[in-house]
Amino acid sequence: MMPEYSNRYMIYDSQNELLACAVLKTPPDSVVWRFQVLGSDLNKVLEHEIVNLIATDSDGPDMTGRILSSDHVSSVEVEPVDLLGESLRQNLRVPVRFDSFIYPVSGSWTGRVPIICHDLSCGGMAFFCNFQLRIAEIVEVVIPITSQPVILRAMILRLRPSNSNIPLYSAKFVDMIHDEEVIVREAVFSQQLTNHGRQR
Repeated sequence: MMPEYSNRYMIYDSQNELLACAVLKTPPDSVVWRFQVLGSDLNKVLEHEIVNLIATDSDGPDMTGRILSSDHVSSVEVEPVDLLGESLRQNLRVPVRFDSFIYPVSGSWTGRVPIICHDLSCGGMAFFCNFQLRIAEIVEVVIPITSQPVILRAMILRLRPSNSNIPLYSAKFVDMIHDEEVIVREAVFSQQLTNHGRQR
């Protein structure tokens, strides 16, 4: 008897809007994947032909899939079409607001500077900061919404357009170890589910 798999996945539309959380019930090398869609989001998934399937852990492959059929209760069958690049997972930005601090690594300033997070992804974040930062400067930033607070190094990429009078900086995480990647990924997906629940 074949073992039943239970890898958790997030199902997105082509614009990377979250549609549902699901559990993959077939082996990842199957010709057709069968998902159990959690909650009451099956109809949202069935409105689409092509979806993006992103594993919430590092074990499952991320794929573009074509919806084939459904039992119209909780299951949907999807044909895996193409592997998704790592960049999609890295760039899935989740709006989230929290207060934190940054510390200098390559800058000439000292102490700590308060920031307000604007959005978070597996690969970086955007934050409001009244302090003038240099492009390509390296800072350490405290991420307090993970399962355990983590301090990550980030490179300042650019100033982003903002309606606020406080500058909005975009930064990417650098020199992350595997455990840090896992912690941030869990926080991003958890926040996406929280936001998704509010929008229902």
